Amino acid sequence: MIEGDWSNFIPVQLPVNWEYRGEPGIHPEIEGITGRNVVFLIEKTFTRFERLLAKLLRAPKVVRRSMHHTQSMLWELMNGERNVGEICQIMVSLYHEDIAPVEGRIKAYLEVFVRLNVATVLKIREEE
Repeated sequence: MIEGDWSNFIPVQLPVNWEYRGEPGIHPEIEGITGRNVVFLIEKTFTRFERLLAKLLRAPKVVRRSMHHTQSMLWELMNGERNVGEICQIMVSLYHEDIAPVEGRIKAYLEVFVRLNVATVLKIREEE
């Protein structure tokens, strides 16, 4: 996904249904950042046969995918204004060695978000 120096890339949330769970946890003094766990609500898409089975078995139509508390914090920090370098600094200040190596962890989390189709990563144009 991202090769080389990627600290200037900007992760952005895509439109997706999600909700908070639990009590606020550790978080920075940044407006709108709660430290609560994030749960993605992903709608299932069924074939005709799967729809029939789902109805018979009363299967849920929405998958709830809970995120780890550090993934949840990353999700909250991805407002489209902070670059990866800034996010890494905030994450280190909160989680210290629990998130080490921070660059590798953040990259892995972003890859999960991109694979789930809930986020994208934008490259900042370099000024000439």
